[in-house]
Parts: sequence; structure tokens; C-alpha cells
Amino acid sequence: MDLSTPIYDSTQHNNFYPAESIGNALSVSELSGFITQLLSTLELQELGALYYQQLNTLLPVVGLSLSDFDARWVFGHAKVSSTLIDLPLKNVSSISGEQAQAYYYISSPLSLSQRETLFQLHDLFGKQVKHAVEHLRLKQMATKDALTGLSNRGGFEQSMIRQQAWAQRHGETFALLVIDLDNFKYVNDNFGHREGDKVLAHVASLLINVLRDEDEPFRFGGDEFCCLLDCQNQQQLACAAERIQAKINGSSYLARMGVSCSLGGAIYRDSDTTSTLFDRADSALYSAKNAGKNTYQAA
Repeated sequence: MDLSTPIYDSTQHNNFYPAESIGNALSVSELSGFITQLLSTLELQELGALYYQQLNTLLPVVGLSLSDFDARWVFGHAKVSSTLIDLPLKNVSSISGEQAQAYYYISSPLSLSQRETLFQLHDLFGKQVKHAVEHLRLKQMATKDALTGLSNRGGFEQSMIRQQAWAQRHGETFALLVIDLDNFKYVNDNFGHREGDKVLAHVASLLINVLRDEDEPFRFGGDEFCCLLDCQNQQQLACAAERIQAKINGSSYLARMGVSCSLGGAIYRDSDTTSTLFDRADSALYSAKNAGKNTYQAA
């Protein structure tokens, strides 16, 4: 889907709207069912998919993008020739903190009645998006590690499920990297747990700094970290592991503490569950540990 389509400000061109509607009308019971389903959906991605599916039956809307929340949340199959209409989601902020928008791609001009339908449904959708964003914020608070600021094990498991679902729907793959700090026990035993906490927070900051926007780090527990990576093959995964290892080994603070890292990685396969993928990466991590630490192994 091409998101570079020029924006057409339809509000400035009344002749953009044909006189007759070409959309399909919902019966009262169908409309009531749709609204009920919409208002009972609090998962933002699921909400967008449900909303687009219904819009597509009513109006010549061939694409909907909620990229202000996640670049992957694009529904439908808009073409370059599609016209883009962006409408603000009132009192909702994007991930960058700016006013969030919903981006509608239409295949043909809207009639006046279709325009009114779109605005009414968008207003209803926007109110539910606000509830979904608040729901997401509360979930994130529950899945955030207080020490490092990274998502915790619960957040990791949720992200793994989402990544697997995305991979299965779109035929794409991803990678998991498991990271264990070498000699961390020595830090706790010789410098105290407060210094150990500083090491963990420092490693988290290095991971955030070295990873790309599409990658996500987690504190899995203790001195173990995980990363979900947008890597399609073993070569890309090895490069990502090398960058992380170089970043950690390049820290003068960690070198002073005697801390390095061992890494194990695995690429998602069609037959994988979240458990089998993790087990393969974790097994590779133990191979790295047994090989003398401060190294990377792939499953």
C-alpha cells in the first residue's frame, strides 16, 4: 500500500461529491450489531480491522491506515490512484505525541450522503479509539519493567503472540534474540545489588539506542533480555546480534564491571509456536555460554 498518495482536501471542493450515493445501506439491525461490536472492542488493531471491514461494505473506502499508532496497522489495498482523506481523532495522541489521524483511501468520489455517513462513523470510531488507547496505556503499565523501562516478560509474551499472528497472516517472518549478561552474579556479589540494578538499566539503554524503530527489546527476567527483530534470515539476525554485542562490549562502564553478554537467536518458522521459537533461541544461548561466553550462536 502506497501511503505517499497526495492529500485531497475534499471540504474545499463541493463538486467533488456526486449527487447519488453508490454505497450499500445497512439495515437497522445490521447497523445496531455493527455499533455494538465496535463499542465492545478495546484492542486497537482489532478495532481498526473491524471498522475498515464495515466501511468497505458501505462506502468506496479501499484502505484505512492507523499508522499514527503503528506503521503496520494498514487495512485494505489502496492503489496509487486512490484519494486520501485524513480526519483527526479527537483528544487522541499519536505515538509521537501529536494529534492522531485516521487516513481513509477512497476509490471514487463520495456523494454528500456518503460524506455524512463517513463523518458520523468516524466520530463514533474516534470515541472508541480513545477508549482503546486508554486501555492500551493501562495494559502497558502492567507490562512495564520499573527498573529498566522496557516491557517485561508479560509484555514480551503479548508481543510474541502479535508477531506470530502477523507472520501467519502476511507470510512474513521475524527473529528472536535472547541475551544473557556474563558475570552479572560477580557484580551483585562484589559491588552489591544496587550496582547490579545500574548495570541492568545501563544495558537496557544500550539496547534502546542500538535497535531500529521496528525492533523491540524486553527485560525477560533477572539479567536476561530478549529482542524481537525485523530480520528475515540468519545473516540479518547475525548482523543484529553483532551490533548489540559490539555496543555492550564498547561500554567502558560494563567493561569496568567485567560484564559482557552471550546471545542466542532463532528465525521464526511456519511450524513454530511462541514456545518452540523461544526454546530454540534459548538453546542457542546455552550453546553460546558453553562455548566460553561473550559470543553469539544461532539455532
